[in-house]
Amino acid sequence: MTNLISNYKHQKKSLAFLLMFIISPVFFVHAQNNAEIQIKAVFNQLVMAYGSSKAAPELQFMKSSPKPTTPALYSKPIVKIDLQLYGICKTFGKDSLNALSVVISHELAHYYYDHSFCTDFAFAIRNKSQEFSKTIKLVSKNQKVIYETQADDKGLFYAATAGYNPFEIQPKILDAIYKYYQLKEVNEGYPSKKERKAIAQNALIKSQKLFAVFQQALEAKENNEYDKALSLFETVNQDFPSRENFNNIGVLKTLKALNLKVLSKDEADNPKRFLYPLEIDNTSRLKQSVTRGGRDDQKQQQMIVLLKSAQKDFEKAISLDVNYTVAYINLACVFDLLENPEAAIGKIKELSLNEQTSINAKRILAIAYYHIDNEKEAKKIWKEMKI
Repeated sequence: MTNLISNYKHQKKSLAFLLMFIISPVFFVHAQNNAEIQIKAVFNQLVMAYGSSKAAPELQFMKSSPKPTTPALYSKPIVKIDLQLYGICKTFGKDSLNALSVVISHELAHYYYDHSFCTDFAFAIRNKSQEFSKTIKLVSKNQKVIYETQADDKGLFYAATAGYNPFEIQPKILDAIYKYYQLKEVNEGYPSKKERKAIAQNALIKSQKLFAVFQQALEAKENNEYDKALSLFETVNQDFPSRENFNNIGVLKTLKALNLKVLSKDEADNPKRFLYPLEIDNTSRLKQSVTRGGRDDQKQQQMIVLLKSAQKDFEKAISLDVNYTVAYINLACVFDLLENPEAAIGKIKELSLNEQTSINAKRILAIAYYHIDNEKEAKKIWKEMKI
C-alpha cells in the first residue's frame, strides 16, 4: 500500500513537471506577443501625435539577454525597444502605458528632431566598437545634454497630446530603469544620474506647463473665444510646432474671417448647404451677417488678410504631414472663401478617392461647385448628403 501511494505521488510530480515544461513556453510566447502588441500600439499612437512628414522610424525589438543593458535605443533610423521594458512598466499598474509612452516618445523625439548621434534612454551605451567611439566623441557632453533635454520635453508633450498622462510617472520610470538595468550613477562623457534627473525634471515642468496652455487653447476654441485661443495656440507653437497646432491656428483665423463675411441670399436661405466643414454651426454667423446690409470694404480687407494668413498655416500643416487630410479640406475652404473655388476643388482632388467621399470633403466640394456655377453637380452632392 505504501509503495502504491509513493508511486502515485511520484507520477503526480512527474506529470506536473511535464505539464510545466509544455505550458511554460506557451505562456512565455504569449507574454512576449502581448508585450510586442502593447509596445507597437503605443509606438503607433505616438507617431500619429508627432504628425511629421518624415516616415515613421522602424520599430525593432532588442534580443533578450541574461543581462539587458538598456530599455530603449535610437539608432538612425531605427527605434529599438527591449521587451523587458514592458514588464517594468506593468509594475506601475494603471500607469503602465503612461510609463511606456515616456520612454518610447523620448526615442521618437530623437528621431523627429534629427539628433545626430545614437543614444539610449538612460545614457548607458555600451557599444565599444571603434567606429562608434569615434562618432560619439565628436559630440560634446553639453550637446548631449541639449539633445536629451529636447527629447525629454518634446517627448513628454507629445505623449500627453497622444492621450497619455506621462507627467507624474516620468520620475518613477526613470528610477525604475536605473535600478533594473543596473546603470551606473556616473558615466564618462555623459550626464550623471543626478544630472539626468535634473534634466528630466526641468523638461517635465516646461512640457507640463505648455500642455496646460494647449488644453486652455482647446477650451477657448470650443467656447468660440477665437482671439484667446489663437494667442494660446501660438504660444504653444513657439516650442512645439506641429501639424495640429498649425491647423488649429488656421481654423481660428478662418473662423474669425467667417464672422466678417456677408452672406449672399442663397447662403442665407440655405445655411445648412453652405456650412463650411470647419464650422460646427453657422446659425450665429447667419444672424450677424444678414443684418449688415451692404458690403463693408474695411471688413472685407480684414477677412482677406486673415484668410491669406490661414492659408499659410494650412500649407505648413500639410508640409509637416502630406497625409494630413483635415488640412487639405480646411485649405479648400480658404480657397473658396478667397473666391477661388477652382483651387478649392483642385485641393480636394489631391486627396485619395476614399477621402474625397468623406462628409467634409463633399460639403466643401458642393459649395465650390456652386460657386463656379456648376449648380447641377452641387445639387447632386447635396442630395446625396440629404441637405
